[in-house]
Amino acid sequence: MTVKSEDVRHFIDGSSHDKHRLNDKMTDLEKTITLKRGIGLAICMLIGTGILALPGLALSVGNVHEAILGWLLITFVTIPRVQICSRLGLRFPSTAGLAGYAEKAVGPWGRYSVSYLVSGSYLFGLPAIAFIGSEYMRQFFNLSGLGGTFCAILLVSLMFISNLFGIRAITLINYLALTVLFLLIGLIIVFNFDFVGSGLRIAGEALSGHGNVAPNIMWNVTALLFWAFLGWENLSFSLGEMKDPEKNVPRLYWLSFVLVAAIYVLLALISVGASATGVSLKGAAGLSSLALFIPGGNFLIWLIIVVLAANACSWNFTASRLIYAAGKTGVFPAVFGKLSKRNIPLASLVTLYAMSVSLITGCYLLKVPITAMMMLVNQNFIFLCGFIIIAYWKTEIGWQKWIFSVLSLLSLSFLASGFTWKVIYPLFLIGIGYFRFTVKKKDILSSQAVDSQSRQKLVMLEDSQELSQSMKQ
Repeated sequence: MTVKSEDVRHFIDGSSHDKHRLNDKMTDLEKTITLKRGIGLAICMLIGTGILALPGLALSVGNVHEAILGWLLITFVTIPRVQICSRLGLRFPSTAGLAGYAEKAVGPWGRYSVSYLVSGSYLFGLPAIAFIGSEYMRQFFNLSGLGGTFCAILLVSLMFISNLFGIRAITLINYLALTVLFLLIGLIIVFNFDFVGSGLRIAGEALSGHGNVAPNIMWNVTALLFWAFLGWENLSFSLGEMKDPEKNVPRLYWLSFVLVAAIYVLLALISVGASATGVSLKGAAGLSSLALFIPGGNFLIWLIIVVLAANACSWNFTASRLIYAAGKTGVFPAVFGKLSKRNIPLASLVTLYAMSVSLITGCYLLKVPITAMMMLVNQNFIFLCGFIIIAYWKTEIGWQKWIFSVLSLLSLSFLASGFTWKVIYPLFLIGIGYFRFTVKKKDILSSQAVDSQSRQKLVMLEDSQELSQSMKQ
């Protein structure tokens, strides 16, 4: 294969021609997404499995005062990140998402490191979701720890099988799951609204300093709840089709943030209020206790399990396509960039399934809690947000970039402060990404050199042939 110098420049510095062509495509997209529709899409992207697990997990990590403070604090520290993501989304509306921001921040190698960071997040995120679903099954069927582990393996098996049927099946499952999820959340809020008063009283005690709050425990709760606000950076995928983007993109981010934060805080007030009155809500399946206050509560718990299974299928679908794309572009080994006869990234799916089953088994044997896996995912995304802050600081102008960059950096520093030695994991993934980038660059430069030498030899051969023919004449 011939490697041109333009290909090397595109890999190292980015091809300006392709960038202009991408921008032209983005500007040519039909503007069909209104503000109302955009907010609906944003909420669907931002609310997922966490809303069914985090209220109970927060109460298992801390007491009611620490839990409600954690919810309020994570909501507050998310505000600068929403502003940054809205500005970047308006400036760079493309499907590149995090990878594009990382490239803006540190250059082409950032795209590689982001791919490894996100893949490393899915590595623990998929088993975590399976364990959350198995906790609901465990409570419903009164199973042992081993029985719950088998349920988690069953869920990842269903993830694997459903993804073999392709995108149409996953899309249908996802739409149905989202509809059921919002129905469930609405019923839980309506039928348990009486606990809000007790939750507000606890929040008042915590904010006034009269609650029992340990700083290290509150950090643990806040860092865990970071999971609830993942996804803002991915809203840029559909912004190229937004009507009147200059006005509507900032509104989209802020209105969706207010609505999502209101839903989470309302559920937090209900959960801590119910817990204070003696309702047991601790653990990943804590909301099952609130579901039992609703007529037909047992059936609703079944629906929660179905929603969690469907959400896990969507995670698996996204992760397999990410790995496939990375394999196709050389970020991951080439074997992951191949499709089966049915156009399915089988190598990615098989690898994810094998690693998920191995991690679920290992976590059961080593007694690793769900919160530990979720914290590893959160830790990776904290580092990913670091790339976003750098991209914002480098591309934004005016005094605002200093305010929001500093505020975001302070909030991320707070969230990362308690991980201590565990930061080795994201740093290792970033290092692998950088190493793969340097290897790929050397391969391209080497191929270019070989190609140049081949052309020189061909020219010399042609010249010698012409000289030989002239001498014969």
